Amino acid sequence: MQQATHAEERTAEEFESTAAETGRIIRAGTIWTAAAVVAPAAGLGPLVASGWRPSVLPVPLDVAWWAGAVVASAGLALLVWAGCPVLGFRLPDADRQKVFSIRVGVVLNLSGLAVVALAVLLSPPR
Repeated sequence: MQQATHAEERTAEEFESTAAETGRIIRAGTIWTAAAVVAPAAGLGPLVASGWRPSVLPVPLDVAWWAGAVVASAGLALLVWAGCPVLGFRLPDADRQKVFSIRVGVVLNLSGLAVVALAVLLSPPR
């Protein structure tokens, strides 16, 4: 019984430690970065291949498309940072930066992609 308690305490310490949390964020940041690169390419690839360009959108939707693309790119940059290994910062500082980066990066990337998709879907047919 005593060993089970010690093992549970050790598991809890490993789960709650800054090093373990930073490692999880780096792995999750890498996965989100891959998804943030593949998803737009899968959606925009066929559109661009068919000859579509953002310039065919009416002006308000064109502005929304480019604004969404900029926001999504900023989110992608934060996700890349969250997925990078910790090299130049103390672990508590890196953990705080990576927690911020992954949370804000996911929100910016998904919201930017949603604006881009809405701009395309709301555009009049050609």
